[in-house]
Amino acid sequence: MTDLLILADPERALVNWLLRQRGASLADILAHTQAEPATVHATLDNLIAEGFLSVSEATDPAIFKPNLISRRPRTIPDQLWKSVE
Repeated sequence: MTDLLILADPERALVNWLLRQRGASLADILAHTQAEPATVHATLDNLIAEGFLSVSEATDPAIFKPNLISRRPRTIPDQLWKSVE
């Protein structure tokens, strides 16, 4: 969830809205954002590529859902371990 803080305001607002909705179709997202379709498509593509969203194409229309699984495990830098020793 803290990864949402790195997102720009419009992207963070969209992911937060999708969290509350538990997913939405492209038509719902377009209606909510009231933005140009090309802009919404680009935003969704970026969020999917960064791991914030997943697409459930098993339904018609496809549903965009927030991906709450950690995108990558966090590791402690070697410098920190060396300074502790």
